Amino acid sequence: MRVFGLFLCIIGVLIAAGAIIAYFADHEGGGIAGMVVGGCFLWIGFQVFLTDSILRLFRRSAQLKIDFQFFRIRVIIQGAIGSPEDEEEWLEGGMGEAPTEPLD
Repeated sequence: MRVFGLFLCIIGVLIAAGAIIAYFADHEGGGIAGMVVGGCFLWIGFQVFLTDSILRLFRRSAQLKIDFQFFRIRVIIQGAIGSPEDEEEWLEGGMGEAPTEPLD
């Protein structure tokens, strides 16, 4: 996840740099919008990097499962924070199994 966070930071910086160039090249609307988008990518990447670094620092792991279904309102968000030993139980399906009955 740290690599993904750094990747988002780099993309954010590149978008913001292009937006600054566009802003000074008399494309003010696109330049401002690009700076906002670039700043958002930079901030999200920083948060992902920092969160993963803190979890690794304290030897913890985090798992998140998000299940969306379209045309029906169903959002399931399951998360767990535990030690690396708990991660094996998560991967085996002990903590986050999805229900198998259909929704009607």
